[in-house]
Amino acid sequence: MEFITREITSNNWLTILLVLCLALLAIAKKLDALKFADFMTLFTSTKYIISSQKTSTLSSPFNTILLILQIISVSLFLYSGFEVFEFEVLPIQINLFFKIIILYTVIVICKLLVEKIVATIFSIDSIVDEYLFHKVSYRNFIGVLLLPINIIFIYAFLPTRNVFIAVLALLFIINAIVLISFYKKNENTILKHLFYFILYLCALEIAPYFILYKLIK
Repeated sequence: MEFITREITSNNWLTILLVLCLALLAIAKKLDALKFADFMTLFTSTKYIISSQKTSTLSSPFNTILLILQIISVSLFLYSGFEVFEFEVLPIQINLFFKIIILYTVIVICKLLVEKIVATIFSIDSIVDEYLFHKVSYRNFIGVLLLPINIIFIYAFLPTRNVFIAVLALLFIINAIVLISFYKKNENTILKHLFYFILYLCALEIAPYFILYKLIK
């Protein structure tokens, strides 16, 4: 009888990351239970945006924790995409994840810093601060929504390409709706500076994610 070697892939590090995400949620709730409750209804109510954007900053402990959760959750989702599409990956899987999370973190942080610098240069801090809070809050919530999806993809079944693309398309649609709603709210301001707005979209909303894709590839 010929013995066949069975390769066992350990998911321990993935479990640790998912537990860390749940712990971050618990910490955020512990910091401010009322704000957390409003945040969890973000897609059905604007109470969190209205009540928090004037008193809270992106660098506050509450928002920082949710941003960290977003980065981990989105990176896990992107990592699943490599398995779904069977891309040639690094021999050690965790190295691929670290590559993804470092690139995603650098792009997210650099985008925020550049947008803040641009706001200061053109003396439009108030509207840019409102925009960044609006955008980051919804993307943090998307990070929370991705948690159960990541758990299913990692432990229940690896999705087909069509399923993964459908989820990815849904996330892009949600993100587009969020951005369009803010742009429509500030339509008059945008129309006055339409040329600069188009440059902004190309340079700071589209290009960074294209660069992320190319670097990971």
